[in-house]
Amino acid sequence: MSATSWADRGAEKAPGRPGNTLAGLRVQLRVIHALLLREMQTRFGRSRIGILALFLEPLAFAGMIAFMRSSIGIGHSVPGVSMFVFALVSYLPFFTFRAIVSRAPGTVRSNVTLLYHAPIRLLDVVLARHALEAAAVFSVMAFVVIALAIWADAPPHSIPALALGLLLLFLYSHGLGLCAAAAAAVSRIAAALIHPLLFLSLPLSGVLIAVHMLDPAIQEVLLWNPQVHIHELVREGFFGDKVPCYFDIGYLAFWVGVFNLLGLAALRVVRPRLEL
Repeated sequence: MSATSWADRGAEKAPGRPGNTLAGLRVQLRVIHALLLREMQTRFGRSRIGILALFLEPLAFAGMIAFMRSSIGIGHSVPGVSMFVFALVSYLPFFTFRAIVSRAPGTVRSNVTLLYHAPIRLLDVVLARHALEAAAVFSVMAFVVIALAIWADAPPHSIPALALGLLLLFLYSHGLGLCAAAAAAVSRIAAALIHPLLFLSLPLSGVLIAVHMLDPAIQEVLLWNPQVHIHELVREGFFGDKVPCYFDIGYLAFWVGVFNLLGLAALRVVRPRLEL
């Protein structure tokens, strides 16, 4: 064999080459795709009840909030905006956040045996479950947006702003989900605390009421919470000038990066402690 052919063969096998990187990326994409199919079978199976619940829960919550505000006088109305639509658009992002973070603690323990397979990494397992949760709820939101545009004559004000809000929502939830999965993998106490903390975060997340309806002092406190900026950005994308919104994309992007880096570091620390 000539020297040139030996050199070419060595170049093909050399680590760090673009070809090797793309091949590795293709392998990981196939792994995540297989894990997604497995999660779909586990979550929904052949029953339609789980899929139906995705639609019924946010609709029931929005209907309850709208009824309380209109009939009982709890909360504040938004001029020119249906209370049902406002509650629905406000709650769906929190529904996504809660679905991702609340199911993250069980991700590692329930899939730990998959780590026997060399191509499967802990991050792949968590990402597959988070992607499934986000895809399910975002499908519901897409259905709601289309339905409101057709039957209620209430199309979204800005699709790019709405899409950006949903993207940042997923990344933010994914980062916190990574932290929750890592904490729950090494501590049963941490796993038990995640659900109560999610419940307590509801009134502080900006879901139930728009920020502009609150006193300035309360606004200043709430806006320290990055999740409030997500809900305000989603409302901006849907309602536009009808609902004054307060958000800072730079501030939100900073915390998205912080939580994702912390989550990745936490998974790296936890991985050697897992018993296969």
